[in-house]
Amino acid sequence: MGTLLEYALIQVFHNFGALLVVGLSGYGFRVALRHPPPQMLALLVMLAWLAQGLTGATFGWVTYRSDHRLPDIHGIAVGALMIKISCVGMGVGLMATCLRWGPSWSAHRRMAIWAGSTVLACLALTAAAFLRWFS
Repeated sequence: MGTLLEYALIQVFHNFGALLVVGLSGYGFRVALRHPPPQMLALLVMLAWLAQGLTGATFGWVTYRSDHRLPDIHGIAVGALMIKISCVGMGVGLMATCLRWGPSWSAHRRMAIWAGSTVLACLALTAAAFLRWFS
């Protein structure tokens, strides 16, 4: 029962992290059409991406701790996991870049970065479905 509760709580944080990444990235894109989004928004999105990575890794850690092995996934599920990990890495990178240089960018570049984060978030969310149902 304890492990199931851990999985459920991790899933709650993981789901809300996904909501934040998709929603805040989309909002950043909308704002970027007119003016630079606040730096705080880029920081929040970067933290949400990091939370996605941390909670995702925590799923594996809980399984390893309770079963003494990593989760048994293969085929499509492995591909989906690699996509999710890549999206997290690229999302963090985009937002770190945005934090460093974003205010000086043109509207076109701002829109591209925020659109990129939004697309990565949607891709990660789609891959999550494949990871869930093909593992």
